[in-house]
Amino acid sequence: MTAGQATIALKTVGEIVDRFATLAPTEAVITTIDREGDEDAISRQMLSAWSDGLAQALVDAGVGVGDLVPIHLPTGNAFIAAAVGIFKAGGTPMPVSDRLPDAELSHLLDLADAKVVLSNTLTTVNRIDVDSLRNESLAENSQGAIAPPRQVHVSNPTKALASGGSTGKPKLIITTGEALFDPDNPIIPMLMRFEPSDLKYSPGPLYHNGPFWFSINMLLRGGRLLLNERFNAHQCLENIERYKPSVLNLVPTMMQRLLREPRWHEADLSSVRIAWHLAAPCPAWAKEGFIDKLGGAAVLELWAATEANGLTIIDGDEWLTHRGSVGKPVGTEVLIVDENRNIMPQGEVGEIFTRMAGTAPPCEYRGANSLDMLEGGFSSVGDLGWLDDEGYLYLADRRTDLIISGGANIFPAEVEAVISQHPKVKDVAVVGLKDEDLGRRVHAIVEAFDAGDPPNLEALFTLCAEQLVRYKVPRTIELIDALPRNDAGKIRRSQLRDERETENT
Repeated sequence: MTAGQATIALKTVGEIVDRFATLAPTEAVITTIDREGDEDAISRQMLSAWSDGLAQALVDAGVGVGDLVPIHLPTGNAFIAAAVGIFKAGGTPMPVSDRLPDAELSHLLDLADAKVVLSNTLTTVNRIDVDSLRNESLAENSQGAIAPPRQVHVSNPTKALASGGSTGKPKLIITTGEALFDPDNPIIPMLMRFEPSDLKYSPGPLYHNGPFWFSINMLLRGGRLLLNERFNAHQCLENIERYKPSVLNLVPTMMQRLLREPRWHEADLSSVRIAWHLAAPCPAWAKEGFIDKLGGAAVLELWAATEANGLTIIDGDEWLTHRGSVGKPVGTEVLIVDENRNIMPQGEVGEIFTRMAGTAPPCEYRGANSLDMLEGGFSSVGDLGWLDDEGYLYLADRRTDLIISGGANIFPAEVEAVISQHPKVKDVAVVGLKDEDLGRRVHAIVEAFDAGDPPNLEALFTLCAEQLVRYKVPRTIELIDALPRNDAGKIRRSQLRDERETENT
């Protein structure tokens, strides 16, 4: 450090949350709307006290730095309090869907080697009841006092997110490094254009990386959160008009459903300063609908992965002159390579490799092989695309096999592993077919051992419903005499998908 330079005092999530609680203890920091439209709000003081109680319970349970702590809760205030409590204890938050089938949840808990789970419902694991600790914290802080500072624990790794694995089993994507942030100039919130005065509305489930990490970073900026227990387009418009959020955090499926609402054109969205969309390709008509409503500068698209190996950003005005692009790299270097890892000429499609901040991505997997890497720290999550002469990135596909449905990632192998359990199923291929609402819908193609005695389709749907979270269950299943294969014996997925989409055009 040279003379005159000041050392940046990095802080933990818990320290920053408590700092804002001291400055504005009674301000409502999180408001959740349930399915009936009723609200539940908690103040900054309540969030601080609730997360303190959770942190102490976690420390008492033996949780420390390096421990992954699953959050098995519905989207709501408790979910955020749980995450802050985990950070205060020095653990690593691991959001999971509270609707996961037992088999998938059990596999994720095994990967996490979790000492304890934050949940109000699970009975088969060592758990801490989050809601009961809210009541205790409320009673202890009924006089409005802010608890004295507790011992500071620095979480490392920062977070762990569950994702479908290419082997058919879920994996964990772990963000490595210490969870320390500059409270005065937080990099991610400022990149996301968050302001301390913002109210961010995240209609999506918090077990997805986008809503979860955007929400944590809004708290780091000093802003507030509006959540809903479950997304409903009609209710979403009502919530925007009633609570007047300045920031929206959406996926394209939500955008499409909002645009199809009869009240869309008359709805008052004047409070919205920026609307971020991410997690899946956005149809042109949906992007245009939001640009028409909010203005091009307000509609922002982010292309990135949970692995944090690079990102691009584009606003609506740029998109209108670079239609189909996901934007220019931000702090990111991009290489487009062919199958032999040779650099592709500008404008030609290849696999996208990225490097952020000049280093390899800060992530590791549990339950899957590591990222595909090139020399120098460039990595790929399997996306294909190209760069134009101005440096704008365009996607040609979102991985060969991956299905992105309603913003959620679904690996075909997950679904195939379940269907193949049926004794009358010889083989199965799962593909994503175009869908106006979801982007892609899950479609299963089944080859029976005996074409004269095929499996009952209802039985296959039931099997999937018992073992898969709902959005992974196929919307349609068809029987076929024989699945097409290449010379190596691999199923021709692209052929199956293309044939069915051609038939429907």
